[in-house]
Amino acid sequence: MTRPACIHPLVVVPPLFTPVVIHDLIHRFAGLDGPHGHWWMELVSVLALVVAPAWTGWMALRLAWRTLHERRRCGAGNPEEWRLERYVLQATLRPQLRLLLLSLLTLPAAWLLLEIPKHIINHALSDAEGDGHPGMAFLGLELGRVELLFALCASYLAVLTLGGLAKYAVNRTRGGLNERLVRRLRLAVFRRARGERSPERRAALAAVAVQEVEPIGYAGAGLVAVPFVQGGTLLTSVAFLLLQDAALALAALVMLPVQLTLLPRLQRHLNAKVRERVHATRTLGGLLTAPEAGTAEHPPVLRQQMRQAEALERVRVEIADLKGRLKGLYNYTANLTPFFFFSVGGYLVIQGRLSLGALVAALAAYKEISPALRELFDFAQGWSDARARFEEVTRALSFPDSQGWSRIPGLNAGVAVQSQRNFASIPIRSKVSLRLRLCGRRGSPFF
Repeated sequence: MTRPACIHPLVVVPPLFTPVVIHDLIHRFAGLDGPHGHWWMELVSVLALVVAPAWTGWMALRLAWRTLHERRRCGAGNPEEWRLERYVLQATLRPQLRLLLLSLLTLPAAWLLLEIPKHIINHALSDAEGDGHPGMAFLGLELGRVELLFALCASYLAVLTLGGLAKYAVNRTRGGLNERLVRRLRLAVFRRARGERSPERRAALAAVAVQEVEPIGYAGAGLVAVPFVQGGTLLTSVAFLLLQDAALALAALVMLPVQLTLLPRLQRHLNAKVRERVHATRTLGGLLTAPEAGTAEHPPVLRQQMRQAEALERVRVEIADLKGRLKGLYNYTANLTPFFFFSVGGYLVIQGRLSLGALVAALAAYKEISPALRELFDFAQGWSDARARFEEVTRALSFPDSQGWSRIPGLNAGVAVQSQRNFASIPIRSKVSLRLRLCGRRGSPFF
């Protein structure tokens, strides 16, 4: 039996996995230069430092192109087209500005909550100089290790308290905005229902007032707060990781392109099912409030009610299944990220290019990145759902009566709509256009 040849540590062995160009690029950018026999480290490095950034950049360019194309297409159409963002900003501009200022106050606290633990480990707990002194001044004061430890811990507690109070103020203001938007939408529905003679239409509007407007108000209240608080926390954590080591920042975001590729596709299917559920709920409400509903003399109506209830149950089960897929996929990809994070960060610590305190602080930053990403994905999901609901609410408010052309009561801007027959039979995704005409003065709110 022959013994394997021993490789002298000074002998340079060609890379086993990556090409020389990529290997040199990783070495120059991240400083990851270990034994070439560590093929697993090269694989992780290529995925975290080459594939994931390139994929993310391509997704960003694709999203920017789609957004620009959508704006051009909408700009070429009706300039009076109302959207949820415009309605929310017109109705709650001043409170949204207050939310913006409160959200900006949370960003310095987020940075200090990452920076203070790093100094606690590197200066108060470890003897970097070997002489018993921390080697750090606290606000210009030379303190011992024990005094510095308590000073940094007290600072951490103070920053944590102030940041918590700022987030509490943001959430409280957001709750008031939520109820304000819900009230405005419900008042618009009540005014429309007051002039409605059909019991079926009244039941449909009642379902709109109870079920559809609350998610719209919740999403509209977070139009500014969620992107600035959670997005600011995400950017703060990524910037902190970049200052520690660029490889750590890229490793923390390695699964982001996978999430951006798969999650929006599932979200589009979920939005379609939400619209189908809205239509099924309204149809069932109309069947239950029909004059012949619930009587034994009209068995066809009872059969229609049963079939519609089964259809609504099937749609709701499909929605729950899609939500479960979204949640499971996000949790799996989010929990898979620490594999790359620990591989790259631990390798840097072993090489001596990263201190233990910086690694611990980077772990804390990653713990802030994952919830922030989750909140942003949830907000995008809720906002997309709110857009679909807002479209259905405006469509319900725009249904005419039996008099042909009518002006909808309760709206500041008059809306003239052309009467059609049997509106209940029009599917939600139908291409039939109601051709709304905004007859009010320019700049007046829709509701």
